[in-house]
Amino acid sequence: MSASNTRFAAVLGAANFLVCAAVGTVLLLVNGSEGQTVQSVSATDSVSPGTTTSYESSTPAAGVYPSTPAAVGESYETVTAPAGFSTVVPRGWLSEPKNPGSFQANDPVDESHYVRYGASEANGDLVKTHVDAEKSAATRLTGLHRVRMDRTDVRGSEAVDWEFTWESSTEGTRHVRAIYWRTGGTEYFVYVSALDSAWGPMPELLTTMVDRSRP
Repeated sequence: MSASNTRFAAVLGAANFLVCAAVGTVLLLVNGSEGQTVQSVSATDSVSPGTTTSYESSTPAAGVYPSTPAAVGESYETVTAPAGFSTVVPRGWLSEPKNPGSFQANDPVDESHYVRYGASEANGDLVKTHVDAEKSAATRLTGLHRVRMDRTDVRGSEAVDWEFTWESSTEGTRHVRAIYWRTGGTEYFVYVSALDSAWGPMPELLTTMVDRSRP
């Protein structure tokens, strides 16, 4: 990877939340490429006082996550978390514990740009858990707007692809996308975020982190 691409992939940033539980949803089954299944949430619910958000997904992610991860190139390094979890982060980004079971890797040039990854005990329905987490986040993150909340899979395990934007008072619009998946009673996740104006390379970085993750 060239220096410019590495720096592009380094434009990452943040939203600070994981999982809680339970609200009703309606799921629409859609077939993805190469046998991947995506189910898009299509219910309408209130995510903050006085604000109603349509829970219709955008065009779902098409990435298929292979059973054998690609080799880690020189631009990335492998990192680990509890429950046998591993993924990759841009080389030179220092990973530190954030919340129980999760880690944060910061851009050494600008610490407002980072990625997170980790594992926790799986509880409740996967989609309901993250719909409820979204409602909680909407009370803390100004102008939270869902882009997608899709039920998908990672290497045959149930997963959710959650993408949203929110309004930072100091930075402007931030853009976040995360993949959460469950296997063996554990939920794993990776996510990336950046200023909306610099979002271009972020989906590819997220796919790289999931492609090269275990389990």
